[in-house]
Amino acid sequence: MHSPPRPVTVKDQQDWKIPPCISNWKNPKGYTIPLDKRLAADGRGLQEVQINDNFAKLSEALYVAEQKAREAVAMRSKVQKEMLLKEKERKEQELRALAQKARADRIGVAPPPAAVPV
Repeated sequence: MHSPPRPVTVKDQQDWKIPPCISNWKNPKGYTIPLDKRLAADGRGLQEVQINDNFAKLSEALYVAEQKAREAVAMRSKVQKEMLLKEKERKEQELRALAQKARADRIGVAPPPAAVPV
């Protein structure tokens, strides 16, 4: 009825060999699986990456907003420095006038009419 069984060749054994299941979460038998095989089994390389145009718009908007914020900070800093410089100059002028008055009082001479900016 049946033909006699043939002896199994090495090629037949290799053809029938089933590779073990590859999992990224469990490896109960402790197999060392190369990364390229893991990635091939994962299927991530088969998907085509698409980047939405809105990411570019968002990036550009953030860049412009950052530039405007930097300009605003620089302008505020400049105005504040100018105000501090004016205040310092005004106080220095007041101290000069006060020193001039003190010298004049010591000598007993009437102070010259100097306009003190306020």
